[in-house]
Amino acid sequence: MLKYAVALLLLLPSVAHADAIDGSWCGEHGGHISIDGPTLVIVGKSPIVGHYRRHDFSYVVPAGEADAGKLVYMQLLDEEDMQSFVMEDGKPGAQENWKRCAVTS
Repeated sequence: MLKYAVALLLLLPSVAHADAIDGSWCGEHGGHISIDGPTLVIVGKSPIVGHYRRHDFSYVVPAGEADAGKLVYMQLLDEEDMQSFVMEDGKPGAQENWKRCAVTS
């Protein structure tokens, strides 16, 4: 019985990590981003440091980009789905749906 309890405890960290917003995401419009703690990487652009919480992420769009200076908010819906939207006058604007990218080798 003790060995099963130990095995369960060893599995908990990996299970808990699975429901975090961290990881690679593929957008419904072809975008690809990666979140690793407070760092967001958009393919082909410089990393952006944002506000990270386990189930959501937000950042201010850098100067020189479309929507510069606006806040983008991302919310984890479940282990495989996320939504993002640009805040417009303090309200959510158009949303984009994201799926975890398929792992390739």
